[in-house]
Amino acid sequence: MHQGRLRLRPWLEEQIRSGRYPGVVWLDEDSQIFQIPWKHAARHGWNIDKDATLFRNWAIHTGRFKPGIDKPDPKTWKANFRCALNSLPDVQELRDRSIKKGHNAFRVYILQPNNKPSKKKKGKC
Repeated sequence: MHQGRLRLRPWLEEQIRSGRYPGVVWLDEDSQIFQIPWKHAARHGWNIDKDATLFRNWAIHTGRFKPGIDKPDPKTWKANFRCALNSLPDVQELRDRSIKKGHNAFRVYILQPNNKPSKKKKGKC
């Protein structure tokens, strides 16, 4: 177990490597291209324990959700995860490879080399 909290990118890389989340996989590990299932909660067959696990675990990791204390809120978990991911300057969605609607919706991202520190932009996700 880790001492302290990991930032999103190293945490996410660890989750992809773990194989714990169905569909959260490297499409091309050498190019650092991966996909995340992005099924909409209104879809038939959506299940909080299957379709929101990655988002829930990020909320737990960041301290925004405490199981057994807080009421589960998968919509907020997913929105917070999306905002955190979109705020990273070295992670980019490959929109032409993502499928955002339908039963098997997913998003495809690429982790770009993070050679130099960049200044964060303030603002909404």
